[in-house]
Amino acid sequence: MPAGVRVPAAIRRALVRYAIEARPRECCGFLVGRGPDVIAAIAMANVAATPETRYQVDDADHVAIRRVLRRLTPPVEIVGVYHSHPGGDAAPSPTDVAEAYYPDWLQVIVGLGGRRPQVRAFRIAKGRVRTVRLI
Repeated sequence: MPAGVRVPAAIRRALVRYAIEARPRECCGFLVGRGPDVIAAIAMANVAATPETRYQVDDADHVAIRRVLRRLTPPVEIVGVYHSHPGGDAAPSPTDVAEAYYPDWLQVIVGLGGRRPQVRAFRIAKGRVRTVRLI
């Protein structure tokens, strides 16, 4: 695994903007790129039954995005997911840890509960959380 993941400042700013616009709901979406480089964020609808306290991407939309990405040249893939905590910190909740089904994916969380928005990244596998440095 790389020591850090490259997420350009413009993408980080977009994630914060998505989070603010979605408030009081959690925003969510996919991070697309190659290896340790995130090159795009794709905003998705949050279809969770309780969108103020959790997020869920529609399964059909997830499959559709994968189909589109397979047709692109140069090839890119989903390298992670992002979501927000409208009133909390940029740290994984117990639900985030329990529902981290893709251990290789980067998990980016935008926390809006403090004086300033925070953007932090993690890898979550088998219930273990590891902070990933954003570069």
